[in-house]
Amino acid sequence: MPSGQQEQESPSWFTGESVPYPVDSTVLQLFEREAAAAPERVALTFGDATLTYGELNGRANRLAERLRALGVRRGDFVPLVMGNCLELPLSMIALMKLAAPFVPVDETWPRERFEEVIEALAPPVVLQAGKVDPPTDDARLFLVVDAASFDELHSNLHGPSAGLDDLAYGFFTSGSTGTPKCALNVHRGLLNRFVHMTRRFGGGSDVVLQNSRHVFDSSLWQLLWPLTNGSRVVIPERSGILDLTATVEVIRRHQVTMTDFVPSIFNALVDLLRARPSYVEDLASLRQLLVGGEEISVPAVHAFRELLPKAGITNTYGPTEAAIGSIFHDVGDDDVETIPIGTPIDNTYAVIVDDDMRPVGPAAVGEICIGGDCLGLGYLDDPAKTDAAFVPNPFDGIPGSRLYRTGDLGFLRPDGLIHFVGRRDQQVKIGGVRIELSEVEHALATHPGVHEAKVIALDNAGNKVLGAFVTGRSVLTAEILRAHAEQVLSPSLRPKRYFLVDAFPLTPNGKLDRKALAALAAPARKPAGDVALTPAERAIADIWLSLLPCDEVDAADDFFACGGDSLAALRLTLALEVDSGVKLSVKDIVNAPTLRGQAALVSGAGPAVAPSTAPGRDLFESDLRLPADIQVTGAVRRGPVENVLLTGATGFIGAHLLHELLARTSATVYCLVRGTDQASAYDRLIENLREQRLWDDGAAGRVVVVNGDLAEPRFGLSDADYDALTERVDTIVHNGALVNLLLSYQAHRAVNVLSTRQIIRFAVTGPVKRLHYVSTLGVFAPETAAGPAVAPVGEASAVGSPPPGRGYDQSKWVAEHLLEAAAERGLPTATYRLGEVMPHSVHGVPSRRGLADGLVKACIRTGLAFKSPIRMDYTPVDYVSAFVVAAVQRYETGCFHVLQPRAVDFDELLEAFTDHFPLRWVDYREFWSAIDGLHDAGSDPGGLVRLLSALPRPDEAFAPSDLEALFSDSTAHFSRERTRSFLDRERISWPEVGREVFERYAAYYRA
Repeated sequence: MPSGQQEQESPSWFTGESVPYPVDSTVLQLFEREAAAAPERVALTFGDATLTYGELNGRANRLAERLRALGVRRGDFVPLVMGNCLELPLSMIALMKLAAPFVPVDETWPRERFEEVIEALAPPVVLQAGKVDPPTDDARLFLVVDAASFDELHSNLHGPSAGLDDLAYGFFTSGSTGTPKCALNVHRGLLNRFVHMTRRFGGGSDVVLQNSRHVFDSSLWQLLWPLTNGSRVVIPERSGILDLTATVEVIRRHQVTMTDFVPSIFNALVDLLRARPSYVEDLASLRQLLVGGEEISVPAVHAFRELLPKAGITNTYGPTEAAIGSIFHDVGDDDVETIPIGTPIDNTYAVIVDDDMRPVGPAAVGEICIGGDCLGLGYLDDPAKTDAAFVPNPFDGIPGSRLYRTGDLGFLRPDGLIHFVGRRDQQVKIGGVRIELSEVEHALATHPGVHEAKVIALDNAGNKVLGAFVTGRSVLTAEILRAHAEQVLSPSLRPKRYFLVDAFPLTPNGKLDRKALAALAAPARKPAGDVALTPAERAIADIWLSLLPCDEVDAADDFFACGGDSLAALRLTLALEVDSGVKLSVKDIVNAPTLRGQAALVSGAGPAVAPSTAPGRDLFESDLRLPADIQVTGAVRRGPVENVLLTGATGFIGAHLLHELLARTSATVYCLVRGTDQASAYDRLIENLREQRLWDDGAAGRVVVVNGDLAEPRFGLSDADYDALTERVDTIVHNGALVNLLLSYQAHRAVNVLSTRQIIRFAVTGPVKRLHYVSTLGVFAPETAAGPAVAPVGEASAVGSPPPGRGYDQSKWVAEHLLEAAAERGLPTATYRLGEVMPHSVHGVPSRRGLADGLVKACIRTGLAFKSPIRMDYTPVDYVSAFVVAAVQRYETGCFHVLQPRAVDFDELLEAFTDHFPLRWVDYREFWSAIDGLHDAGSDPGGLVRLLSALPRPDEAFAPSDLEALFSDSTAHFSRERTRSFLDRERISWPEVGREVFERYAAYYRA
């Protein structure tokens, strides 16, 4: 629209307005002006490589010169066969300088489709970059672009430049006849979109992440719009799988301020942030998100807004045929039930029409039609499709001669906001990709064994996937069809599920009954397989069944063959983290796709984790070394304990340590707690104290919550906060740890080993601090504590051989060696090795995740008690916390075995519960079967499966003595002379544990 034209008032039946914008320039010229004004400003970042504005423009000039010499002329289509790389925007800009439209091509397309595209474009050259192999034998067409190899030409190319109505680019989309169609767009639409974005969102100092794949037009605003206003583009390195944790890290590392997500991935991001609150801080730099490509989720959007209230979210809508996105809506507090797609951007118009192109009334549903400066020219060499979609504009109030019929249904509210309703044809959008179902059907039907194929969108745990139904020869299998789809369809168009049917269901009038077809896809029960699932496999199978469209799985089943994708794999990793505590990545799931393989990873038997047999020191060699730069260079701070850093305060023992520190000292306690923000971290801490019946409002002024994460470098704190903490703290009580007796050393390593190394570094930074470390008697190998016949193990600092089997014990063994090395360098350290820490001796509140308590709860739930030879040490948690805090006050160093002198029989403990609950005594086999039956009935599957995973299965090889291995009588194996002497010296009384203590434990559960 020419500058200075008056804005129009929109009638009630359409929406849009004309706004002046600079029509004397193209996007290319806006970029060239930025390059001339600030050539040293960084324009692009990819990995560790960068290009400044001057370098990008100079090298684009040189590439354009090279392409002109190769015969590229105005209007020539040039495919870009490249993934994420610096060469991608470089090539786009170079081609703009020649007025030659670029066409991004998917390097993963099947060869046949690629050759069809090359034939349709008839390019003088194909640009290739990165590690992409040419999908054709005709290498003469290809020019490999390497940004580093081009010198710079600082004078912009002269010659006829592109006008606003010249072609700028093309994108291939799914085609209804089985052939992809290329939507063509002109410079005017691109310019209008970018100018509107700068007006709406500002610019000049943004860092924009290219989060859309380059073959989707939404990538254009992420790659090119920032270059028109002086901002910076970050191009991420892709591994070929969706990895949101890597995306979060890129945003944190580069302090990204804007990016784009399709709703399905955005929803997964919200799930990730809820599961791992420390990631919220990593996204703190975001000021604006654009979300589009699918219908947006109201709960996910508002959950994100609560987590990151400073980040705006804009719902975007628009077809590829109309310059990326043409309708925007900034999400607000009022969007509580549904979120509209909004109103057209500047110089863009929308009208809702019926089948005869007449505007429908307010709130009436019709087809969304778009007009104005955003429109492209149609489809390459396909006038029939172009004329069907780009129709004459019958409305005087809407500028332009044509309207684009989107095929989308919506309605216009009286306030001018448009709501999306659905599609009027058989086109679907999955993961933001527009898919013509007939294209997929046509491709599947090219297999010689297929008579006919029908494809529909199926629900897969809340996400849409393609399901293919095929009639044909009896030799067809889902595996054959899947392999054929990989040959003829790009990844985004391949069905996730395949069904072989004798005939397609029809409606009474003879048409395909798609509802009946979807009913055929209802999960069908599969045989359980020849081998029953192990408890660990069953735990993971429960998660699979909640994510995948199947009813039962075998140990050898493949997660992705059962309908999983990258998003489902991400949700699997989050569920596994909640259920078992182990952090796996999507890549781990790809590398171990079977149920059996994933169970091996989680339990510690997989290839990436420690073996379950007795390990040697070489397995942990690198972790055992304390970095040479960790040195004690100053004097140890003297005086009373005034400022304590406590880790693990949201756990069972940690809550009691905090309570004891507040009750027995006058110190301020800094609690490192992981939360989404300071307030949520504080709430998490206080909630745990109240659950343990320990909170005292009067002590609140001496509790300072530090919102951080043990597993993150410098605890995830800012440099200023970290440095201030190192100056303030005089004493550290390091109790925080991951405790899961089923997981591997690798699963425990980050939280239990690397964090201890960080804690030691913290202790020697600034004034030297005293370090008190909570450990376990499990650091000793069984042969070290073989039984009463062997002399009890003393409270020495050195522990020789690593313990076999349990990753938790191995991680604490490595951490103790780091503490020992720090002590040898002069750091005052004390280590407290604990046995079975049991409920509070007075109010009886237990640790909810302890094995002993799990057995007790299982007895209560089943109404059964079982006789066993189990004998265990039993030290109430309040005894432990009182001892540790007294040692902190007395500046103790060295090692202590903190446990009661008398062991107890598990039968004795259960006997106390029979006075409070109607427990029937049975043998262990009946008890185990009752728990197994409860799990099969779906009662508390997570807790019961964890218990079953730890208990011996009463099969033919079972012996009652197998139960003894669940616990140990540490009182018979370990000396506690130093502990006893300290108790005597400090006059600390530990009443004997017996029936009275057990009764209080039982009374807690009765209440």
